[in-house]
Amino acid sequence: MNDEQRLRDRLEAIDVPPSRIDTEALLRAGRRRAFRRRSVRGAGVAALGTVLLLAVPPILMGARPLPALETGPSRNVASSATAGNTAARCKMSELPVPSGMNDVTVEAVDPTGRYVVGNSAVGQDFRPILWTDGQPQQLPVPGKSVQATSVNRNGVVVGLVQDPDQQYIFRYANGVFSGLRTLPKSWQVYSNPAINGAGDVVINVDTFGDSAQKNEIVMLWKAGSATAVKLPLPAGALSHDFTDEGTIVGGTYQNGIAQAAYTWDQQGKGNKLELPAGQAGVAYAARGDWATGGMWPSLSTALWNRRTGGLTVLTAGLPKSPGGWKPGPGNAVNAAGWVVAGGLLLRGDGVVELAVPKGETSRAVAVSDTGVIVGQALVTGRDDENRGPRLWRC
Repeated sequence: MNDEQRLRDRLEAIDVPPSRIDTEALLRAGRRRAFRRRSVRGAGVAALGTVLLLAVPPILMGARPLPALETGPSRNVASSATAGNTAARCKMSELPVPSGMNDVTVEAVDPTGRYVVGNSAVGQDFRPILWTDGQPQQLPVPGKSVQATSVNRNGVVVGLVQDPDQQYIFRYANGVFSGLRTLPKSWQVYSNPAINGAGDVVINVDTFGDSAQKNEIVMLWKAGSATAVKLPLPAGALSHDFTDEGTIVGGTYQNGIAQAAYTWDQQGKGNKLELPAGQAGVAYAARGDWATGGMWPSLSTALWNRRTGGLTVLTAGLPKSPGGWKPGPGNAVNAAGWVVAGGLLLRGDGVVELAVPKGETSRAVAVSDTGVIVGQALVTGRDDENRGPRLWRC
């Protein structure tokens, strides 16, 4: 994990156009038997015959409202770090790790903040974990490597399984672990599956050996179904997130390079998101009225109001490090417009400090609608040594 994070930080600082072959794809070369977020070279998806029955606790939680971020169209947000009071509000707690599991990292939190998923590393492979109200549960491992990647408000988990002879998407719901079948053909996946509140799942797939990316499509599995359907999106469209109302969030690509940020409905009707002149962009996540992603060559964090169409450039005023580092694209957002980018929690007034003990550094991964932030604690000055999964309440 330490070498991986150093490589990630360096790659994200490179001023290049966004490609479907991104940082995560390059990291995957170091863990060739594991899938990583938005990785390009996954493998074919096959049906899963094994079904495991486990108990899932009932759902009993309501969400508290958060102050929404008010933004106008196309404005930049200057940063002023709010270390004092904000750090006091964002109290940290450790997420317990099951006995025997090591090098645990967090992947996602559901909108209520009740469910969190992550993975333990075993060599080059993954072992999935689901936390419910802070209590960890090891999920089934019917393959060499099983990676949990997302969870919805009902505790339904999706992720990726890899064996030497088969690879597939899984859904874990109500104690049942099941595989999701692709349409007939030999397909490869190159992103993590996304799940919405209804339990519908989407992912990008391509045929093996399609170096020109001419056969890329987005597949959808409706809740409770193990059979995929092809979404009628335009050529070059890729999905990176999936909203509760069924909107596809992503962008258009040409020759593997991102061109424009888009959202689409399931009939293929698109809405192009605003970008400044001379900038390419992609949307990576959406929640409520908000979508976030990145713009190139500026390496800025984009926040779009899907209701008004306005664009906010979150990193235009952020203080730069001596090396000129920026957080880069937003990869998570909540219903109030809080954004996670480059391990930071960003709001309209700047960077929100997440409290950690002296000698440690926080790295945010995802944010819920209830102000729950999940991520990692790292040892400062020790090659970003992973101290384990953490949760902050802001």
